[in-house]
Amino acid sequence: MKLAVAGKILTPSDAEAVVAVGVDVVAMGRAAILHHDYPHQLAANANFQPRSLPVSRKVLNEEGLSDGFVEYMKAWPGFVAD
Repeated sequence: MKLAVAGKILTPSDAEAVVAVGVDVVAMGRAAILHHDYPHQLAANANFQPRSLPVSRKVLNEEGLSDGFVEYMKAWPGFVAD
């Protein structure tokens, strides 16, 4: 059985720390929301750092999120700037 971990894993160092304790798969949902191309960014630059939170509606819309999903995400503390 493989073990996957998710939850506020945003940076490469966050992922490395999780893998270091024996996790098989790291799920990075928030990082993918902040950067639709996160894996490509990381592959191109090992020092890539995602945007800091909170982010604006404009940033989220530019990453391909619908207005409805951005509204939903406003319930996530500290994610969407007012």
